[in-house]
Amino acid sequence: VVISKDLRIIEQCKIAISEWLKPVGLEIKPEKTRICHTLNPIEYNGKTEEPGFDFLGFNIRQYPVGKYKSGKSGGRRKGGFLFNKTPHKMLGFKTHIKPSKKAVKSHIEVIKGVIEQHKTAPQSALISRLNPIIRGWSNYY
Repeated sequence: VVISKDLRIIEQCKIAISEWLKPVGLEIKPEKTRICHTLNPIEYNGKTEEPGFDFLGFNIRQYPVGKYKSGKSGGRRKGGFLFNKTPHKMLGFKTHIKPSKKAVKSHIEVIKGVIEQHKTAPQSALISRLNPIIRGWSNYY
C-alpha cells in the first residue's frame, strides 16, 4: 500500500517497487494492483476507480461529512492546552476502516456452515462451537 496526495509520486513508487522486486524474481501483478483515491472516484487508465481499497480483510475509505462531524488536523490538545499552537483545521471527511465486504461474506458463510452441521445438536453445543469463531473474528477486526 502506497499512500500519497500526489498521483505522480504513487506512479514513481510503483516503478521503484517494480525495480526493487526484479532482482529476487518477483513482479507487481497488474490485476492485483489498483490506483484509487480514498474519498472520490477517479478516472485512471480509462477506467473509473471507486474510492477506497481493501487490505488484509479491511476496507479503508473516506466519506465526506459536514463541519460538525468532520475530522480535524493540527495541534494536539492535552489537559485543555493546545501544544504546537496551530489551530485545528476541518478536513471535510472522516476515514472509516471496517471489515471488507468479502471478509464479512466469508465470515457469514463459516457461521452458516457451523449452524448447518449442528442442526440436530443441543443449543449449548452450537453456542460453544460458534463463540470462539465469532470472538476470533471480532478480535481481529
